[in-house]
Amino acid sequence: MARLTRNLIRRRKGPSPLPGARIVVGLGNPGPHYAHNRHNVGLRTTANLLNLLGLKLTEKSKHAISGQGGTPYGPVVVAQPRTFMNDSGTAVQSLLTIFGADPRSLILLVDELDFEVGKIRIRPEGGDAGQRGMRSIKNTLGSLDFPRVRIGVGRPYVEDIPSHDPDVVAEHLLSDPSHDEAEMLYHAEQRAAEAVVAILRDGIESAMNAYNR
Repeated sequence: MARLTRNLIRRRKGPSPLPGARIVVGLGNPGPHYAHNRHNVGLRTTANLLNLLGLKLTEKSKHAISGQGGTPYGPVVVAQPRTFMNDSGTAVQSLLTIFGADPRSLILLVDELDFEVGKIRIRPEGGDAGQRGMRSIKNTLGSLDFPRVRIGVGRPYVEDIPSHDPDVVAEHLLSDPSHDEAEMLYHAEQRAAEAVVAILRDGIESAMNAYNR
């Protein structure tokens, strides 16, 4: 009997399904080494969003940590992948499975190279724009037909020319911004969290009208 009880408790560990939940995922790389990198603006934004929604990171699964619960805008899950950016699709698919959700329930928070630092923009759907986390999600789910809030981190320049060199871009994304840029991103992360709340509260079209300026 004791062994059966332990097995039942073990099966209950981890997040529980939350019918009808919107699932907000902030893309980034796990661990303190990457915490302040430009590539992690999406993941950092989840901290602001959790605060706005009154949720806390209390649930852990193999591929993500999350805060979940009822909010004034319906049930919401806010998640941070435990996978690296290039394997974001695994984390997102795991979350959809755990919460019994459809991909259309997703809202992604992602960095955007081709926006100036601190600019945010909401898109209802679209391609991956070369963002590797988005590409992984597309390869896993087969589609990116769900909203995303893009946060500008700026493209690196080499000799005053915007660079598309993969090595230069990777170094830029996986490094910390300057003090001034970090301040701009700090405020952008707050606005991006507010933009997600606007999507949840008012719908995608209204949120786009308010934030895509």
